Amino acid sequence: MVVTVSELFDFLDRSKTQSIERHEVASPYFGILRRNLRQIIVALRESGDQQGLDISDGLRTILSEWLTVPVKFDETTVEAMSDLIGQREAVRKRWGADVSALYEDAFRAMEALASTGNPVRAKVVEIIQSLRATGADFRIYCHVRARQHFKSLFDDRSTNRLPDDVFVNSVRGYRELSPFDALIKVGPLRAFGWGSAPDALINAPRYARLEQVVWWGSKDEPDFGYDPVLAGRNSDHRLADGAVTGSKFNWASRTTYYGEDPGADRGGIPDELELFKQIVQGGEARAATLVQIDEDHAIFYPPYAPVLSFDPDSGAHQAIGNRIPGLTLTEGMFLIKPSISDVSFGGLHAGGRYSSLWKSHLRREIESGMFDLIRRLKESGIELVSLRTLVHHWSRSPSTVIHAPLEKKHFKLLLEVLGLGSETVTASNGTILPLWQLAWEEIRRSRGEAIQTGFLEREILDEELSGILLKLLPDIRSKLPATTGFRVNIPASFGVRGDFVFLRVFGIEKGFRVPEAKLKLVQDLRMADQWRE
Repeated sequence: MVVTVSELFDFLDRSKTQSIERHEVASPYFGILRRNLRQIIVALRESGDQQGLDISDGLRTILSEWLTVPVKFDETTVEAMSDLIGQREAVRKRWGADVSALYEDAFRAMEALASTGNPVRAKVVEIIQSLRATGADFRIYCHVRARQHFKSLFDDRSTNRLPDDVFVNSVRGYRELSPFDALIKVGPLRAFGWGSAPDALINAPRYARLEQVVWWGSKDEPDFGYDPVLAGRNSDHRLADGAVTGSKFNWASRTTYYGEDPGADRGGIPDELELFKQIVQGGEARAATLVQIDEDHAIFYPPYAPVLSFDPDSGAHQAIGNRIPGLTLTEGMFLIKPSISDVSFGGLHAGGRYSSLWKSHLRREIESGMFDLIRRLKESGIELVSLRTLVHHWSRSPSTVIHAPLEKKHFKLLLEVLGLGSETVTASNGTILPLWQLAWEEIRRSRGEAIQTGFLEREILDEELSGILLKLLPDIRSKLPATTGFRVNIPASFGVRGDFVFLRVFGIEKGFRVPEAKLKLVQDLRMADQWRE
């Protein structure tokens, strides 16, 4: 919906002052939990051990999420923490007495939170109920994957449930809103990374009041909402308590404190999100933009990297072209992943032909006994963080990709544990090949990786392939509407064997620092969160 300039001016004329109601929530249990996890994260990162680094990254991810969304602390969150670092009795043996003591205290605090509840959730519910009671028109700004936490605040079957149109997830979505009464935001105001939001929330408000709920000690970025155009007129753009003037808007900010954390140093608590940002930036990683391609997967691209894409809008000036994620590549468009093959491996093509076999074995093993399966996988040499969660993920039916271990050695070990390690398959050309090798071929092809034995993905299409795409445009448009993605085969008449995979863009986020080896490859969305700045 297009919002007219007249609507905005009328709104600004009615709202002489915009206000920020900042609610800082403290909890003795969450205070213990965050302080102990923070120390464990730093200690394991300094260990130099790869498993320690993996656990540190995993803990950093879950704590960052807890600080920026209204998580429901229950048995699931307790299990997630336990699954990540291991059973309490094994921590001392592996990481020593100091880490063990920190973990014991953190675990007890988490159990207490699971029984008493999350006070941040309670405050958000209170704010929503108050707004509804006055008939206020409100919105909630959060990332797409955070919606579930807000929706769980109310029974989905009741009249109190939150409708989809109450959520705002992007700059584009925010700009399309007509002026409204109140905006709810959980977590500090940050331009990038966890809990990030657009500067437009402050320098171009479309609401009269911001209801911000944060854990005590979580700080807003001092530059958030800074408008360089007004820099000469507004020397102090920080939104401290009280009235802030000197810009094109008049802001009134007030902070209210709830609860107590007796263990916190009143001189100030380290801001975990800022600490984690420094930790990530200190590693061998580079800035990246995340492009979400379905509910569970995403691809990271370097900033300003041109990405071959398709705009399904019939009125688009250029349907096929290279676009930059977040600038010219936007939600609703499609990534194009060419998969060109000069040599076929026994006539095999991706499609899950072999994945259905090993996945059915895996599901049966899970049903027979997850504990015994995890034990055998670890004994085989698969020492991965959150192995229980990963096994469930691997058992899922294929979607955009075939869900499987990221490394070939782990996949081979998985099939050996499933009793399929020695199985062979006769290909169409009569060649007898190991099942695991053919199954891995399917997986790699589905991920769009370059495969030296037959499949070559080209990052930059030459003129010939660009011409093929343009000639196939009617066939491409015939695949629409597509909810997730689709595949277009290259006719044999073009003299090139292969196809193009079209992946719908569901969301784009900036604010990541990603290892070079992880760029341009399909990643599990849950694992991707560990690289947020």
